[in-house]
Parts: sequence; C-alpha cells; structure tokens
Amino acid sequence: MNRRIWISVANFVAIALALVILVEYPQYANDAFYVLVVWMIVGFVLLYASRPRFSPTGMDPGASTTPFPSTTPLPSASAASAPPVGGGIGFCIYCANPIPPGTRACPSCGHALPPW
Repeated sequence: MNRRIWISVANFVAIALALVILVEYPQYANDAFYVLVVWMIVGFVLLYASRPRFSPTGMDPGASTTPFPSTTPLPSASAASAPPVGGGIGFCIYCANPIPPGTRACPSCGHALPPW
C-alpha cells in the first residue's frame, strides 16, 4: 500500500488509542493528550513530506503552464453573428491588459476569460 495510507491509518489508530486512554485511564489523560498532539504534528509533516511530486514531462521549462492558447484566430465571416468566445469587453478583468475580441485567455497573465 501507499506510504500515505499507512501514515493516515497510524493517525487514526493514535486518535483511537488516545480516546481509550482518556476514558479508561484518566490519570494519564494529560500525557495521552500531549503525545497525541505531538504525534498528529509528526503525522502531518510525514504526510506532507510523502506527497506526490509530479513534474510535467515533455514541456519546455520556460513555457507557460496554462493549458489555454494565448490567442485564438479572429472569427471568420460566417461566425461574425455568433457572440465572441471570450474577452468581449476588450480588456482582461484580471490584469487590465487590452485584448482583441475572440481571445480565450489573456496573453499577458494567462487567465481564462469569461464568455461575455
């Protein structure tokens, strides 16, 4: 099994064990509480340290990470009656960069534009 699953199971077992100690052995309640707090912190650090690290393969390191093209071709004469795909207000709502009609993503900041 995955190491993260084992860490999560160990966290649940530690919580259950602390609850049993709190109910059955109240004289050790303070110790059980502090051990549980320390274990949960260690467990979260271990979960964070064992997180999957994906790197995009086959991509240019200097390339943009947005999945959208920076611009799309202007609509043809047959599509002139259709509303623009995005960027119909003439500027990016995120960075205020002027953009031509029909642009799906801002060429400056890379945000996807709403279809207004």
